[in-house]
Amino acid sequence: MSIMELLKQVGGDDLRSALKELVEEYDVTILPCGPDKRPRTDLVGAWKDLQQRPNNEIELAHWFRNHDGYWGAVTGKNFNVIDIDSYKDDSLKPWVVENLPPSPLKAISRSGGEHRYYATDPELVLPTGQFNGIDTRGKGGYIIIAGPGYQLSWESDEDFWKFEDLPTLGVQHLAALEGRKQVAKKESSGDWHERMLQYTSKAVARGDSDEKILADYKEWTEAGYSHEQTLREMKTAIQGARDKGWAPTEDRPIPVRGISDAFDMETDKPQEFLGKGFIAAGFRIFLIGAPKIGKSQFVLEMLSTAAVGGEFLGYRWDKPHRVLWLQAEIRGPYVGVRLRPLFDSFSEQQQQLLRRNFLWTDRGDIDLAENFNRLRDLIKVIKPSIIAVDPMANFFTGDESNNAEVNNFLKKLNSLTDEKQLNLTTPPAVVLVHHTRKGARDTDGFEGARGASSLSGWMDTGLMLTKHEDGTKLSFMLRNGKWPRDRVMKMNTETLRFEEVE
Repeated sequence: MSIMELLKQVGGDDLRSALKELVEEYDVTILPCGPDKRPRTDLVGAWKDLQQRPNNEIELAHWFRNHDGYWGAVTGKNFNVIDIDSYKDDSLKPWVVENLPPSPLKAISRSGGEHRYYATDPELVLPTGQFNGIDTRGKGGYIIIAGPGYQLSWESDEDFWKFEDLPTLGVQHLAALEGRKQVAKKESSGDWHERMLQYTSKAVARGDSDEKILADYKEWTEAGYSHEQTLREMKTAIQGARDKGWAPTEDRPIPVRGISDAFDMETDKPQEFLGKGFIAAGFRIFLIGAPKIGKSQFVLEMLSTAAVGGEFLGYRWDKPHRVLWLQAEIRGPYVGVRLRPLFDSFSEQQQQLLRRNFLWTDRGDIDLAENFNRLRDLIKVIKPSIIAVDPMANFFTGDESNNAEVNNFLKKLNSLTDEKQLNLTTPPAVVLVHHTRKGARDTDGFEGARGASSLSGWMDTGLMLTKHEDGTKLSFMLRNGKWPRDRVMKMNTETLRFEEVE
């Protein structure tokens, strides 16, 4: 009898044998759950540590002696699960067919819903959540895998060997899930997450303490979630509200630093991506140049070398980075013309990294203000280290010469890449590509940027491309490190890389 057939059993020794095989042979972490589908805290206590470790023989023996009901499995470790409540909503089936890949490993829940199992990708983390007829179970979650009313099935001509062989959820699939989640938030004020955010933000604005706000966290816990998960999400929401300044003003004193603080804070420098003080996590990089001088190709070289952890401008990136090129000028069918020579100049191993780490958007005017949530949802899914906005003019519909309007755009861009709102531990670096004004020269410095003067004040690092009799001159301005020397470059017509002219 196969393991899938064993897991169809309602209970008894056959089911225990299958569960033990899941743990020992397939590296699945399991936990006993009650009729409410929540972990049995009397047997497992706080189950959070099971997300970080495998089961041990002692606890399994204890559970098998004292429990014969529902069993959960930790998700996000070796598989993710999409729980589809199609019995509630007929429209879910065509949406799933259109937006999610098929999976040969499925389960039918006791209520008639469908669980689809997918392999995990450490670079694309599926969050755990509930929205609009679909539950996602990824990192930090669990799913009922066996018990009365649950049946796993393997729908393939080939035998089941390991979870790594399952299909994975790609960027486009996670983006579709995130988009559906956002639609659910807008269409229904009854969404649990939305109501919880409203509750916590209002409490923070009133001046309530964290302890007071969290006092009712058990009442907020919904079916399929543990109290610990709810508590963690509420704490994140509270901190987010405080970070956004929703707490009463008197609770937020203005920080004042001393000399000792300056020395102590040196150890808290952001992660250095390239050079020292050149490009780092959270840095704002401003790239300017005349039209048709090669700014986009320069950005492509920057992003592609970052994606493989290669060399750029005489420096080496600290590691391979996931990058996102938000471009709005080149039509999709012609992007390959720009990328092919660069791609071919990398080794086979680096090309594999490029296929995994380099992501881009098609041509189109994407006003940042109107599409802020869509862009943020995309960034949440992709989790890039570096984002290039190319060019600014296609993302900003205001008056470039109006400092107030430009400042609003820059604040919106800062908010778009705020690590707290993106639930990231490290903020992405942002490259903003813009034109120089007509007739600007290298001697004008970054005041030669077209439009408002506030643009040059926004950046941490500046790169300026200007015409030179021997090619293109690259000038720098760094606020946090030593300036690299200026250099004159020419584009290699075969690789489309910039090479320094001696």
